Amino acid sequence: MHAAARWGAAVAAGVIVFEGLDLLGSSPFVIAVVPAAASLPSVSPFLCGAAAAGAVRQHPVLALLAAVTAVWARIGVDSVIGVLQGAHPFGEAGLFLLVQGTVWMPAAIAGGVGAVVVRGAIRFMRAARARGRRGV
Repeated sequence: MHAAARWGAAVAAGVIVFEGLDLLGSSPFVIAVVPAAASLPSVSPFLCGAAAAGAVRQHPVLALLAAVTAVWARIGVDSVIGVLQGAHPFGEAGLFLLVQGTVWMPAAIAGGVGAVVVRGAIRFMRAARARGRRGV
């Protein structure tokens, strides 16, 4: 798969995680069965960034860029869905979307940094294990 396509797929994975957690956290049935699920929307930006950055197998900067882009792509997806349903989200709502995205970005970056650090630690441990087998 081409590098740009992998990066786009990673952003899409982050959007899917974000939307899925928000859907679960706002479902009355799920909340009735598992009351703790009501807190899922508050952690969804963090997990969105972690999923997007974790899915990128490229440079850590590109992984963090995917984490941030996934948040803004999620806002874009919500806006398009709203327009298709007859809403007019532009105008005063544009400022709200900007503020909302800016608030979600630190959480997404933190999730992305976590995924990059974990991936780096796994690579380091694998390399150390491989050096140990060679006797170096």
